[in-house]
Amino acid sequence: MAQALKEMLQDSDLCIIGIGDEWNWVKKGMRSDSRYKKILEYCDNEGNQWLLPIVEYEYAYYNIDNKVADAYRGLRKLVGDKKHFIVSDIFLQDALLFGFDYERAVYPCGNFMFLQTNDESDGLLNAEKTEEFREVVDKIHSIITEHDGYWQEGITFAKTFRDGKEWYLNQKRPEYKKIKYNEAPYKDGWDKYLKYLTGTVNAKLLLLELGVGLDYPTVVRWPFEKVVFMNEKAHLVRVHERLYHHTPEIADRTDSIKMNSVDYILQECNGL
Repeated sequence: MAQALKEMLQDSDLCIIGIGDEWNWVKKGMRSDSRYKKILEYCDNEGNQWLLPIVEYEYAYYNIDNKVADAYRGLRKLVGDKKHFIVSDIFLQDALLFGFDYERAVYPCGNFMFLQTNDESDGLLNAEKTEEFREVVDKIHSIITEHDGYWQEGITFAKTFRDGKEWYLNQKRPEYKKIKYNEAPYKDGWDKYLKYLTGTVNAKLLLLELGVGLDYPTVVRWPFEKVVFMNEKAHLVRVHERLYHHTPEIADRTDSIKMNSVDYILQECNGL
């Protein structure tokens, strides 16, 4: 790629940023922390998979990845005052912590903020303020921080029940495949995103796809390809360590970069 990202942003009228799994520092962080080894093995056992999302919540709540944080700060500087929108297929809404606007971001696959039941008419609960949920989180945190990840045989973890119903994190994921995903938290953001997309027709649009995998290709990857195919003024920058390939039909308007997307942003914002 001959042109620097900063220059491509300057040359564009509008920008859409897609953020994917390479920015999921929780998943990577837990796997590399020996204190989580036993509880992750526990979650792998049949019947215990329901606990994994809560372990991830605990890790996200009490930790931070400074490298990813720096990348978000750098990305915000790169974007500057360029009109933009963020769409992400991960649960971590970190972009909002580092200068990006809630009104110009959408997370269709879920979040760590809310709990839901299998019936959307039950509404949502604030996860942080739900005592039954916090008791499980606190138990996990105690095991990790006070007992170095070990516990006595026979210990059990209680599922979150309130008013006779089980509550789950508001996330679209394999562990919840039998649960009807409550789309309410992201619907307004999605409507704003679609309106923004409508305004990109025939505009000089830069689609910056960062570390997006194939878990939810209908959220970022395939729509980005379709936009570039339909809009001759659009250009796609796809950055991923492994899944950087593009379709032949848009080859002349795509830069495919074989590189970790977090490292790429840190490289491109160097000196800003």
